[in-house]
Amino acid sequence: MRILVVDDNTELAENVAELLEDEGHEVLVAGSGPDALRMVRDTPSCVDAALVDVRMEGMDGVELVELLCQSCPRTIYVLMTAFSRDERLERARALGVTEILSKPFAPDALLHALHAA
Repeated sequence: MRILVVDDNTELAENVAELLEDEGHEVLVAGSGPDALRMVRDTPSCVDAALVDVRMEGMDGVELVELLCQSCPRTIYVLMTAFSRDERLERARALGVTEILSKPFAPDALLHALHAA
């Protein structure tokens, strides 16, 4: 799978990318919503999955998923958040997000969420 990881926490994003690469996936990492949009726009085809942090400066993760869904509706979207009672999660579910990972999460939970989505 080709997976986009979007998180403004660089260390977390790199750790997630390393885990996914160890599992044989191709991983793209972006530190913000605008960076992720540029990255997706500049690649020849959509990513298979996107792991997106909900709370980021500027554009939040749900806004990003909404924009990405317009050009990549078949992409699997998994949200990551430390805030389980975030009102944005309902909007994300309406967009088709079925998996939401609570931070911190174990590697197995991440892999399970990707396969369950």
